[in-house]
Amino acid sequence: MIATDDSKTAVEPQEVFRKLAGAIQEHLELTGLVDEPKVRDIVDSAIAGAMLPRTLEVHIAGAVNKLSETPHKQFDELLSLVSEGHQNIMLVGPAGTGKTTLVKHIAKAIGRKFAFISLSAGVTETHIFGRMLPTADGTWAYVESPFIKIYRNGGLFLFDEVDAADGNVMVSINAALANGVLCNPVTGEVIERHPDCLIVTAANTYGRGGDMVYVGRNALDGATLDRFVLAKLHVGYDTVLEHNIARGALDAEQTRTLLNWVKKLRDGIDRNRLRRIASTRLIEQAVKALKSGKTLDDVKARYFQDWTNDEKAKVGEGE
Repeated sequence: MIATDDSKTAVEPQEVFRKLAGAIQEHLELTGLVDEPKVRDIVDSAIAGAMLPRTLEVHIAGAVNKLSETPHKQFDELLSLVSEGHQNIMLVGPAGTGKTTLVKHIAKAIGRKFAFISLSAGVTETHIFGRMLPTADGTWAYVESPFIKIYRNGGLFLFDEVDAADGNVMVSINAALANGVLCNPVTGEVIERHPDCLIVTAANTYGRGGDMVYVGRNALDGATLDRFVLAKLHVGYDTVLEHNIARGALDAEQTRTLLNWVKKLRDGIDRNRLRRIASTRLIEQAVKALKSGKTLDDVKARYFQDWTNDEKAKVGEGE
């Protein structure tokens, strides 16, 4: 069962409405007409700014914990998959959408130990299943990996960048995902999967190979994808979280200007299918620059320095 307190407490509502009216009036004065998408953005930003972080109380397998912070907008969706009993879950989404942070929040909420590994091409079976190392007396001893500890004792383990993994490594992981038991290739020990072992994978693609943006991603074996047949979640950018990041360090005008620029940038990238990314990390780094005294033009100059003139024109940044 999931008990979620979805109530949000308004912060000085009269002040919020006053600022909202002022922002809309400013928009009308600048443009002389009603730009519906722009007005919607203004209203969304005002509402997001009027909400306090919610408190979540989660009941899963006897665990009761409170998460007193602003969770990712898709926290409830991922939590729902967990509550259904899925032990293998796949998160798919662009870089910088907060997939790792989302998984950390889930682990904290359900009271499980958390560990992860990024599956680059250099990751081998010993990184995942542990290794044999020499001891002081010259003998060899097995050193258990974080994955094996969680598989054996329970917890939440994240395989990040799973669509960048070596195919042979994924074959070894597959057995652990599907069979509820694994034969450790390092020691030969047969280990049963703990009932409270939850395994999450994160990827930029759906495992069908590289695409226009993520050209170096590998195609995942059909047997691997079948492990997540009804437990896939697409993770998008959390605009409320991004608003909170910006308004925590910038004034209202800087926040509005920055977020509107990033939204326009993303729309242009998607519309023109450009091989470019405007992630939450862009907002985080832009906030740091603006807070230190840099201007948005300075931020743009850094961001667009490796863009072609044609690409910049397609997102409305041409000279």
